[in-house]
Amino acid sequence: MTASSLSPFIVEVTRGPAVESRHAVHAVVMNGQGEIVAAFGDPHRPTFPRSSIKPLQALALVESGAADAFALSDAELALACASHSGEEKHTSAVAAWLSRLGLDETALECGAHAPYAAPESPPSILCNNCSGKHAGMVTLSLFLKKDHTGYTDFSHPVQEMIFKTMGEMCGAVITPAICGVDGCSAPNPCLSLENIARGFAAFMTGRGLSQTRAAACRRLFGAMTRYPDLVGGTGRLDTLLMQAGRGQILSKTGAEGVYACVAPEQDLVIVLKAEDGAKRAAEAALYALMERFHIAGDHVLETIQPIALPVLKNWRGIDVGTIRV
Repeated sequence: MTASSLSPFIVEVTRGPAVESRHAVHAVVMNGQGEIVAAFGDPHRPTFPRSSIKPLQALALVESGAADAFALSDAELALACASHSGEEKHTSAVAAWLSRLGLDETALECGAHAPYAAPESPPSILCNNCSGKHAGMVTLSLFLKKDHTGYTDFSHPVQEMIFKTMGEMCGAVITPAICGVDGCSAPNPCLSLENIARGFAAFMTGRGLSQTRAAACRRLFGAMTRYPDLVGGTGRLDTLLMQAGRGQILSKTGAEGVYACVAPEQDLVIVLKAEDGAKRAAEAALYALMERFHIAGDHVLETIQPIALPVLKNWRGIDVGTIRV
């Protein structure tokens, strides 16, 4: 199957008897050898991976020795890869981590927003879904004996190390010139879907990596799949999928309709991007790809179906439509 043989996924939103809206989704399915098994739409589409890339960003924290030097737990490593909901279990864990460093949330440069779990609550830095990632970056800065102020600057040694590591994983040269600024103020590189998938394929297998880096990949995979409730939160697709997958599937969402999924038992990774940035399209396409390539059994699919392919209801609870691929 060639990379150009398939059209983008079309995710349809129905209302009654008709299709009300359509979304196009580009996707790459790649095996552990770095070979494209299937591509839907444009595998070379320039894409900001947003938070889906957090496991690859966290590699520098682990392989540098910073995680061991500061005795980070698997739960804290999961938080370093998280887009958490700002529940008490998330915020208290990040606060305790920072306290061990002799710091508080004011050291984090991610900004404040209301918790996803309670949008009516006041904004806070700890509730920022990326506060764990930023705690990891501050930790790496301290390990490198650098001033952690400005650690999100493109030229800071923390970001330079992350650029180098991610670039080697993805088979791309990552420089400030190809980076945008993420919602949390950290740099985010614009890469092709194929390059992002290549990075996750290497993350999955350790193929071509040093022993230290391969061990760091395994450690992060284990941390995320052991603590999926910290990676996402109550009712979140990443959390439900990894809980149902029982350590065999890693899932990481990113803003603007991006998803990455790693399935070592099937030797496959999925990376996708909804053209219009719609979360609902990305979740539906992820479900369809997992089903098509037998990445998940019936139990897993049944667990995530209410989120990925929901029956749409109005404010009175009346069924009015569906989301389908």
